[in-house]
Amino acid sequence: MTATTLVIPARAKINLGLEVRGRRDDGYHEIVTIFQALEFGDTVHLTAAREIEGDSAVPGLDPSDDLAFRAAHELQARIGTTQGVRIRVDKRIPVAAGLAGGSTDAAAVLLGLRRLWNAKAGAVAETARSLGADVSFFVDPGTALGLARGDEVHALPPAPTRWVLLARPEAMISARDAYAELRPAEWSGGEATLEQVDAIRDGQLLPHVATNDLQPAAVRLVPEVADVLDALDAAGARPALLAGSGPTCFGLFPSKSAAQSAKVQLRSHGWWMQVTRFATPAKSLDG
Repeated sequence: MTATTLVIPARAKINLGLEVRGRRDDGYHEIVTIFQALEFGDTVHLTAAREIEGDSAVPGLDPSDDLAFRAAHELQARIGTTQGVRIRVDKRIPVAAGLAGGSTDAAAVLLGLRRLWNAKAGAVAETARSLGADVSFFVDPGTALGLARGDEVHALPPAPTRWVLLARPEAMISARDAYAELRPAEWSGGEATLEQVDAIRDGQLLPHVATNDLQPAAVRLVPEVADVLDALDAAGARPALLAGSGPTCFGLFPSKSAAQSAKVQLRSHGWWMQVTRFATPAKSLDG
């Protein structure tokens, strides 16, 4: 009999606000951010196996360095199981693009293994948090406030629906490099993002308070980011903002037609682009 394969969506995310309050004693940065999941993303396929096996979807990356495979190994050790899994990821999210592709794949693996291995929710949550700030969010993706390193995640009501145009120059920025480039003068108190949180709780979204403290650092690392932001703004995006640590940028639009029209306007630049929208909360694999 053929083994059952679970198919789990691994959604990309943007940050509707990202402010850095300063550096923590553990070397990480203290942030205030709003995570927003998108419909666009990868797809993770999990099949029961004797060992943890499969190939990384990132060219040249050894599975031992792939967060999706690390998630499986860490959960296996945490719950003390000898079960395995074959992992395959249909990769659509660009690598090192600020859209949390590695983190969302890891979370999708954990969600699938909760079912395949009958793992408890607490073990999945603990493993997610150990793997990085964004992974915790993707265990239940929607709209959420992220505090501390971004790993203290507090669910928010769904943000008012917007269509999104993602645009990325041909470059990569690691989160490590973006934070290393960030200057103390560019830190902030988090007030603007907390104002946006209050607006979302009231069923609103305020373009004028959307900010990302990593944006100046990203522009210094990849100057073309400024061109992408300017083009999105000129095409009517409200706001146009850096996605995560970049170099992907995004623009929010009130309709699909407006986002697609902006994509046509930007097409001559040759940037990677994708039209999508805010994700609706996903149903649990258990439900």
